[in-house]
Amino acid sequence: LTGISVRGEKIALEEKYHKLANEAAALLGIRGGVPRETFNIYDDYVGPGYSLPTESMIEAVQLFARLEGILLDPVYTGKAAAGLIDLVRKGHFRPDETVLFVHTGGSPALYAYQDVILASQEMTASA
Repeated sequence: LTGISVRGEKIALEEKYHKLANEAAALLGIRGGVPRETFNIYDDYVGPGYSLPTESMIEAVQLFARLEGILLDPVYTGKAAAGLIDLVRKGHFRPDETVLFVHTGGSPALYAYQDVILASQEMTASA
C-alpha cells in the first residue's frame, strides 16, 4: 500500500495503518496479519506546510481537470495526486501493476485557491 501524506508523519501513519489493517484482518478471520512493510507512506509532497500550495499540486489539479474532467481539492487530493504523478514519473510502479487513486472529495476548496491555480494556468498558457 502506497500512501501520500499531506501533513508529514510518515512513521506514525505507517504504524497506524498497519495496526488498523491487522485489526481488520482479525475481524475477517485472516491469520498471520499484514506485514509492516506492506505500508509505504510518502510525506515528501507536503511542501512548505499543510494547505500551502505547491507547484506540483497546481500541476496535478490542472492536469486532472484538463485531461479527465476530475476536480481535485488543493489541500488533500491535489497534493496526493502530485505525489502519484511524481511516483509514476520516477518508475515507482511496475507497468503491469494496477494503481488505484482514492479521491476523497473536497472540490469546494478549489474556490479558496482559484487565484493561485488560475494564475499558474495563465502563466503556462502565455509561455
